[in-house]
Amino acid sequence: MKIKNDNNHDKKEFFPSHVRFLFYSFMSGMALFMIFRLLLLFLNKGQTEGISPSVILYALFNRGSLYDAAVNSYALLLPFLFLTLGYFIPSAKRFFYYTAFVLAAAFYVSAIALHSADIPYFEYFNSRLTNGILSWTEDIGLMIKSRFSTLTYYPFIGLFLVVSVLYVFLLKKIAGKNIFRNTARIEPVYRKIIYTVIAGFLLFLGARGEFRKDIMPLGVANSFFSNFSFSNQLGLNPVYSFFSSFKDKKVAYLSDEEAVKNVQKNLNVNPKYESPIARDVKFDNPTTKPNVVIFLVESLSAYRLKRYGYEFNTMPFLDSLMKVSATFDNVYTDGMHTHNGLYSALYGLPSVLKNKAMVSPLTAGQKHSGVSNVLHDNGYTCTFFCTGDRNFDNMNGFFSNNEFDEIVSYENYPEKGETMEWGVHDGVLFDYGLKKMDTLSSKGKPFLSVFLTVSTHEALTPPKDAGFTPTAENDYDKLFQYTDYEFKSFFSRAGKTKWFGNTVFVIIGDHGQNFDPTYEISLSYHHVPMIFYSPALIKPAAYEKIGLQIDLFPTLMGFMSLPYTNNTFGIDLVKEDRPFGFFSADTKIGCINNDFFLLIRSNGPESLYKYRNKDVSNYINDNRALADSMKTYVYSILQTYSYMAVHKLLPLPGK
Repeated sequence: MKIKNDNNHDKKEFFPSHVRFLFYSFMSGMALFMIFRLLLLFLNKGQTEGISPSVILYALFNRGSLYDAAVNSYALLLPFLFLTLGYFIPSAKRFFYYTAFVLAAAFYVSAIALHSADIPYFEYFNSRLTNGILSWTEDIGLMIKSRFSTLTYYPFIGLFLVVSVLYVFLLKKIAGKNIFRNTARIEPVYRKIIYTVIAGFLLFLGARGEFRKDIMPLGVANSFFSNFSFSNQLGLNPVYSFFSSFKDKKVAYLSDEEAVKNVQKNLNVNPKYESPIARDVKFDNPTTKPNVVIFLVESLSAYRLKRYGYEFNTMPFLDSLMKVSATFDNVYTDGMHTHNGLYSALYGLPSVLKNKAMVSPLTAGQKHSGVSNVLHDNGYTCTFFCTGDRNFDNMNGFFSNNEFDEIVSYENYPEKGETMEWGVHDGVLFDYGLKKMDTLSSKGKPFLSVFLTVSTHEALTPPKDAGFTPTAENDYDKLFQYTDYEFKSFFSRAGKTKWFGNTVFVIIGDHGQNFDPTYEISLSYHHVPMIFYSPALIKPAAYEKIGLQIDLFPTLMGFMSLPYTNNTFGIDLVKEDRPFGFFSADTKIGCINNDFFLLIRSNGPESLYKYRNKDVSNYINDNRALADSMKTYVYSILQTYSYMAVHKLLPLPGK
């Protein structure tokens, strides 16, 4: 880049060129971030219903300006350092000024990328960007493929590219009129020191954010100024929320000893094994050792089903199946991701915020005490079916280590049909699974088959070669209609097999979806049905008690009457009760009873809502004792789980 000679320009300016560059960069950054915030507001204007315009304006221009100023100030600290070096060392000014420009440009391009990603992330998770977006970093190839093969992400990729080019061009213009001019300005050292101190102090003040001494420095907690989730989150800057999420506190609310005692009391455990929660479960009735087929259905939110009040009957077959099954209508998933659902449903253990237990070195190598471990010890052949890459989320390694005899994945399907980035569609999965179970049954041993479906994943479309034509207008509804169509076909064919009569079928969502963003943790992301269907073995019933995904395994064992040692946090929902349900949402924890929903934020205040009528008022001050008991319940379980993981107590006793 050629430096322009201009010996008079800088002399006319009161402030030196590098200070002007910092100022204009700061102001352009403020404008840039405000444009993205306004775009987020426009795309989510439906969430502003019931919120006063003054609240929205306060979020935009008060809270928003504070977070944007903080991000800009942090971003310009390193360029400020190099600019200052160039200011005091004229002989090396060219090198230092160019370095400062490159650093500033690199940051703002990165910030534009985070802002562009924040828009679909917010739509999907009802949360400003966190490091939860990095949950696929162990499979970068699939992450890139899924994003670039999904049309709904193209506008945001385009947004990033266009805005990045325009902004770098603008920043180059600012540099060209300031630091890239060859000036002959001569100043005494004391004046240089004064300019440097003033500029440095302003950047420091901007980074601190708040001007009120009692709440400085600025933190994520400062965004919570109203009762409305959307307005509180609107003021945040996604760059700020992303990097702040790396500072999440370790779960440590009480001592491990106290946590263990609380859990033992809640689970009615009389310690007998080294594991603090292991307890023997026996039954009066003899078991027939039925086959077990478990479906973890992608995004099966209760909010999208007619049984729970949705206006359209998108899954008529599943709705009819629930009427002749033991259906648990008040069940909540462990987390927001498929790996959460797999781990908690099959192994009865919770997720601790963003931790990925199936990948974490602390837990991935340990054998567990879940359904595959217990049934395998009872002579079952265990098979896991997925539609795509078996190595995604370490499914192959983790499940193989936990007594699954075979992992069926994309390469195993002889006829794949129409495929997508996640592999084959549910119809191909079910067709192959039926044939495989016929083969397993012919060997005379009981079997466990676990199916992870995918066709209701966000941004997909039903396959055109399935003989299915959707009637819904909504894209999500079309996906639910398709999966329901395949379930109907599966059960129609399964009902004609020899093994059907002695089989228990279980259906549950791996997680829900953001269909109701009333609160920062969307309850529609966690509320799912849990269905146990076996005409010969299970009587139809509807259960309203609060349950969790981790209760699937013990409840299943109860229906099977198969004695075992329960070394999980799950309970048999037919015979036992929970005072509260709980779930993780990356940087937040939710706890729920029949009336209240406690939201615990890692970097913010706690809120207690009356969720039944979507009340957004915070009732925590009037119900502090209840909130404390809910929090103690959740943290006792999470801390006891962490204690067990650290001390290698997750396997079945004696294993």
